This record gives sequence, structure tokens and C-alpha cells, in this order.
Amino acid sequence: MNVWSKRLTALVLVLAVWEAGVKFSGAAAWLYPTPSGVVANIVGGLQGGEYLLALGSSFVRITAGFAIAAVAGLALGLLLAGSRTARELFGPVAIGVQALPSICWLPLAVLWFGLSERAILFVVVMGSLFSIALGVRDGITQLPPLLGRVGQTFGLTRWQQITRITLPGALPAILSGLKQGWSFGWRSLMAGELIYVTKGLGKSLLIGRELNDVNQVCAVMVLIVAFGVLVDRLAFGVIERRVLAKRGLAPA
Repeated sequence: MNVWSKRLTALVLVLAVWEAGVKFSGAAAWLYPTPSGVVANIVGGLQGGEYLLALGSSFVRITAGFAIAAVAGLALGLLLAGSRTARELFGPVAIGVQALPSICWLPLAVLWFGLSERAILFVVVMGSLFSIALGVRDGITQLPPLLGRVGQTFGLTRWQQITRITLPGALPAILSGLKQGWSFGWRSLMAGELIYVTKGLGKSLLIGRELNDVNQVCAVMVLIVAFGVLVDRLAFGVIERRVLAKRGLAPA
């Protein structure tokens, strides 16, 4: 029995015990979910189009917010890596803000932008920005100084050194920062959608709570996790494997 067969067997066993435990314990159906109820809710929501529409709306928001955070984070990371003064003045602030739970940005976002899409976008950007910036900073500052001297030897300009040596050399760390920024941004988006949106996975989660439908709550949680894992494996995972393979650190 290979490892996947073992995992599948263990999963089926856990789900069977879970299903039987809820059904035969006499627990309140509205309070305790069952695997069959969660699966039925997911299938019904996908077939009816509600979950697809919610997922599409959330995807648009996270794409816009993450794109802004990636560009701003790259610029901030280059500044922190290239300027000792900037590192001394803003480095500790960036680390402290990066550790701040993203939900803490919600009150400020509402005060500045009201209950609007801009408030949600702000929360996503702030949730991602500093993780990306710190990833860029660490990747660049940890490069061997010899690489910079090689660029000078070949007469490269400052911009050519950045684009041909610095950024490619720091790419694995930058990718790690982007992955972390994505995960933080995704969590930030779900928190933001709980307070204001008309469509989105966060809104579907809130609707399930308002309807006392625990199966819907768990179904949306499964979709949130599944989408996050899918993006990590199919987007960042593929790029990361290719980058490492080019450096001889992983199979192509």
C-alpha cells in the first residue's frame, strides 16, 4: 500500500467515524456538521452557481489586491535592501507591522473608506505588502557580496546589476515572500468579506452563520482551504520547482 492509499484510507476512516458519531449521538443537526451534509452543500452550491459566483468575486478581489501589494512590496523591499538608512529607520517598523494581524486593519479601512470595495482592497494590500517586502529584502541582503563585484567587473550599470544579478539571485526568497504574502492576503480578504460584500466566499460564510446552517459554514471553509491550496500548488509551487531546478536544487 503506497502513501496515497494510506492517506485515503485514514481519511475515509475518520470521515466514517465522524458521520456515525454525529448521527448516532443525537446531536443537534443545526449545530454539528456531518461529512455527507458538507459534501451535499458543496455539490448543491456548485451546481446552483452560488459558490462559483462567490469564488469568482473573491478571486477578482484577491488578484487586484495581491497585484498592488506585489508591486509595492517589491519597491519597498528594494529600498530596504539598497539603503542602510532605510533598513535602520523602517526595517523594525516593517517587521512589527508584518506581525500585526490583518483583521486589525479593518477598523481603519472602514474609517477611511467606509463600507466599500476600497476598504476590502486596502485590507488585502496591507495584509500582503510587508511579507513581500521583507522577502525581497532578505533575499537581496543574503546574496554573496561576490556577485556584486562580478557585475562591476563586467561593467554592468546599477540597473543591469539589479535585473541580471540581484533579482535572479534573490528569486527563491522573493517567491517565499510572495507565497506568504498571498496566504496573508487571502486570509485578510476572508476577514474583510465578512463585514462588507454582496458576493464572495466570506459573505457565503456569513450567510451560513445567519441561517444556522453549520454544513454551509463548513462547506465554505473547505472551499476557502481548497482554493488556497490549489493556488499554492499550481501557481507558486510550479514556479518554485522550476526556479530550484534551474539551480540544481530540485528535479525539473
